[in-house]
Amino acid sequence: MGFGILIFGYFLAFAFSISQYYFFTDIIGAVVMLFAFSKLSEYNRYYIGASYVCLGFLLLCSTNAASMMFAFYDPTGPVDLAVDIGKLVSACVMHVFIFLGIRGITMGAEAHGLAAKAQRNMVMTGVYYLAALTVILTSSFMSKETSYYLSLAVYFYWLISIVMNLVLIYNCFGKLCPADEDENEKKRSRFAIVNKFNDMFDELESKKQARREESMRLALEEAEKRAAEKAKKHPHNKKKKK
Repeated sequence: MGFGILIFGYFLAFAFSISQYYFFTDIIGAVVMLFAFSKLSEYNRYYIGASYVCLGFLLLCSTNAASMMFAFYDPTGPVDLAVDIGKLVSACVMHVFIFLGIRGITMGAEAHGLAAKAQRNMVMTGVYYLAALTVILTSSFMSKETSYYLSLAVYFYWLISIVMNLVLIYNCFGKLCPADEDENEKKRSRFAIVNKFNDMFDELESKKQARREESMRLALEEAEKRAAEKAKKHPHNKKKKK
C-alpha cells in the first residue's frame, strides 16, 4: 500500500532530527515520503494533501541545507527563524494529514484499534509542535537555564512521539492490505537478499514441521500396534463358563 515506504521515509526525515549532527536525511526522507504518499493517495485522499505539504517541507529543508553550505543568510537572523518556523508548521500539518489518512483507511478496514491510535498520535504529535513553536518564539525572553531545560523536556517528548508514530505506521504496514490482495500471502521484500534469508528460514521451518509430523505419525502407529497386541492378549468377547 505504501506504509512500508512511509516507515523508511519517516525515519530518515524525523528520527535523525534528534541528533546534534545534520546529515541531510530530512531531504532524503521527504523525497521518500513523497513517493509513499503518491501510493497511499490511491486509498485515501488525505495523502494528496500530505504530498503538497511534504513538497513545501522539502523546499524548506533544502533552503536550510543550502544556507549551511553557502551561508546566504544569517543562521541566527530572522530569515533562519522564519525557515525553522515554516518547517515546524509544515511538518505539523503533514503529520495531521498522515494520521487522518491512517484513520480513514483503518476505519474502512474496520481496524478500530488502529484508528483510535492514529487519533491519539495526532493529538500527541500536535502537542509537541505547539510546544516546540512556543520554545522557539519565547526562548529570547527566557534565561539560558530555563530555555535549556524546557528544550530538553520537549526533546524527550519528541523522542517518545517519534517511536510511537513509527510503531503505528509499522502496525498499519503489517495489518493492512489492499482489498485485491490475499491477506494470507506472505509479503515479499524489495531486497533480494532479504527474500533469500526469509526463504532459507522458511525452508528450515518446513523441514522442522515435517519432522514433527513424521514423529507424530510414528507415535500413532506405535500406539495402534500396542493396542492391537493388547487386544489379542485380552479379548473382549470371552465365552462365559456354564
